[in-house]
Amino acid sequence: MRYLQIKSRHRRAGDYGRFRSIIAIAAMLAAAWPSITVANTPEVRIVAESDLRFGTFMVFGSGSRTVSASGLVTDNSILALEGNPTGPARFTVSYDRGNESIHVLDIELELVLSPVGMVQNDGVQGTLTAFQTDLAGMGVITPGQPIRIRLRDCRERVCSQSFHIGARLEVTRQYGGADLVVPIPVDVAVISVERSRR
Repeated sequence: MRYLQIKSRHRRAGDYGRFRSIIAIAAMLAAAWPSITVANTPEVRIVAESDLRFGTFMVFGSGSRTVSASGLVTDNSILALEGNPTGPARFTVSYDRGNESIHVLDIELELVLSPVGMVQNDGVQGTLTAFQTDLAGMGVITPGQPIRIRLRDCRERVCSQSFHIGARLEVTRQYGGADLVVPIPVDVAVISVERSRR
């Protein structure tokens, strides 16, 4: 029997390959024509620094494993096995003001976790539910629910905040074993950028 080895992967906001290409082209243009000034405009991005990891376990029929935002693991009707480590996903969201401002800023961002569908590999099905985060004042989160992140008193060119996401993986096994990879699509947008009144 093959065992279950399960983790998640994240979709990052933006096309970074394309972004790097644009930067390379801009750098070449600046070298060819030194009088050209390349403007850096504000941008926001979210980076998945670590996957949501459910480790390795055995299930007969159906069961679940919950990995909390703090890393606590709770099992239901599964047999835990030695293997890959468990842990919550870690994201860092950042706002880069570019060269457009030298003021102290208060920044408000909106984060959205898109709905996550069921995944299947051979005779094993997995679904992520019961999402949670360690963002202040949030706790439980629902896919599609807007989450506000505030970066107060931003004095640097780039201001950022890191946070964790945990979830419950519900697994149904008909036969065999599988490695399940469950995408977690997370997107971020700027709601407001204001001068700090402090």
